[in-house]
Amino acid sequence: MTEQLFSVGIQHIKTGERINLEVWAKNVNEATMGLEGVISWNTQYRWTGSGPVYRNNEIVTREVPA
Repeated sequence: MTEQLFSVGIQHIKTGERINLEVWAKNVNEATMGLEGVISWNTQYRWTGSGPVYRNNEIVTREVPA
């Protein structure tokens, strides 16, 4: 199975501090929803965006056992 490396941005609601997390996942939805305990309606962080990580103009991937 192939996973991609995604950058998921979050922001602390009170301080405005921004953090970019790098997450391995099958797709962007899985990468974002995997952080549900960190970014949900009752936490201190809000989601600011997600997208694939590129190196040398190619999406970063890895092969993992199924």
